[in-house]
Amino acid sequence: MLRFDLDGPTLANTRFAISPVAITVHALSLLSAKAAPFGGGWHDRVRSAVRDHRLAAVGSLFGAAGDYVPDFLTPQPLGPEAELGDELHAIATTGAERLAFELRVTIEGVPCENVTGIAGGRAPAALLDLAERGEREAAERLAAELDQVWRLVIAPAWPVLRARLEADISARAQVMARHGLAAMWPGLHPSLDMPADDHLRVASRFKGRIPSGGGLTLVPTVFGSVLRIIADSVPAPDPRSPMLAYPAAPGPPSRSSDAVAPPDPATPDLLGATRARLLADLDIARTTVELGERHFLAVSTVSYHLGILHRSGLVTRVRDRNRVLYQHSSRAAALLPRPGR
Repeated sequence: MLRFDLDGPTLANTRFAISPVAITVHALSLLSAKAAPFGGGWHDRVRSAVRDHRLAAVGSLFGAAGDYVPDFLTPQPLGPEAELGDELHAIATTGAERLAFELRVTIEGVPCENVTGIAGGRAPAALLDLAERGEREAAERLAAELDQVWRLVIAPAWPVLRARLEADISARAQVMARHGLAAMWPGLHPSLDMPADDHLRVASRFKGRIPSGGGLTLVPTVFGSVLRIIADSVPAPDPRSPMLAYPAAPGPPSRSSDAVAPPDPATPDLLGATRARLLADLDIARTTVELGERHFLAVSTVSYHLGILHRSGLVTRVRDRNRVLYQHSSRAAALLPRPGR
């Protein structure tokens, strides 16, 4: 049993966030021999990306026999939805002491008094090589490989995955609003409960106590049913607030991420993730204001991307009284995934 202490500041700063890197890390966990089966072709897609692009660093971390994944690979989201570039920068610039410490935990395991159960397995040669390259090179290489996994595996499906994460957070917020924070935890994950106001319990083979950290961030993920705990359970350099990466509730049966195969990656690879997302949302005519609200982007940012898409012949632009409406063109249809693919 793990215990999370919840003092006043921690409860006041408990929040939800969407993290592209957390989703990427969760997808990479499918590489583990212990990973539960997961549909939609995701296992093959992740393995192929790591193998074909020779991503030995992330492959060694997530294919290792141990249970521990370094916490620095999941930075604290700074807002309700983290930017991928900001998260990758945080990983690439991880402090040398913390990175060395967490790689050592991964390779050797670290026995400690307040938490038991963290232990390394037999370290792959690629992981040992990564640790020997020096902290800065290791951090930059891991960030670069995570970026490749994102672009190859996650980005093509991001509009669908992101919509599921948003729907999950909305549902959790409704439970809290109607029944209180304590009622939310068991629905978040079966291993969680809040028996008293001052702590949260996690049923786990790990044992110990996580001290209050001034906040708790809850990050939904989509690949499997594992609850990932990102917390300083052992004394570590550069202490951070704890996070729980929990499995989002399944979507409607017809849209479950177990059932939906990743869409064709051509669109994000050609256009970039943001323009691909906007283009996919223009199956009906929309204004820049509407797109900005739907995708949490500034109107000026939407206008910039739509200008590029319009000049490329991928969107049409018509004026309706005092509004300008954009819609994807017939030329864009060849790039967009077709329903049922």
